[in-house]
Amino acid sequence: MIRTMHTGFRLAAGLLPLLAGASAFGQDDEDKPFDRTPQDCVITSRIDQTEAIDDQNIIFRMRGKQVYRNTLPRTCPGLLRENRIAWETSTARLCSIDMITVLESYGVGFRPGFTCRLGEFVPLSPAEVEDMALRKKGEAGQSAIETSQVDIERDDEDAEGPQGEAGNPAADEPAPAPGDAEN
Repeated sequence: MIRTMHTGFRLAAGLLPLLAGASAFGQDDEDKPFDRTPQDCVITSRIDQTEAIDDQNIIFRMRGKQVYRNTLPRTCPGLLRENRIAWETSTARLCSIDMITVLESYGVGFRPGFTCRLGEFVPLSPAEVEDMALRKKGEAGQSAIETSQVDIERDDEDAEGPQGEAGNPAADEPAPAPGDAEN
């Protein structure tokens, strides 16, 4: 019986460094600063969804949790209104040198609208993605900053100001009579 406990202890002692390493590995991901390095290209098969924020910014949601913002070099008319784009590439990647075409509603189908060049793909942090979702709902910043009204009490001396001090010229001069006019 003692031998079994000893073996169990040795097994646990042997796994302890592995468990500590695994937990440290998980902590490294949380402690590591968010990498905001812009990407020139994304793999088209990983694109899950696109969303136009305005006529110059598109959000690319990738399979998994990665999200990119692409700011076009110029505005692309109709991008926000239509919120549908198409692209054509000769590779499996969509890059900052590629063009997108806005797809406009036309009867029961679509027709090509303006064609615009993409910019770099800038990674968005999970907090930025959450903020975008809150903005879309009209709740942005509601939980981040709470405000309340504060009443400030003033002393009577501060409210009336100093009277008759040498440094206050208005206190040294007599008040003008009601009929006097200044020239």
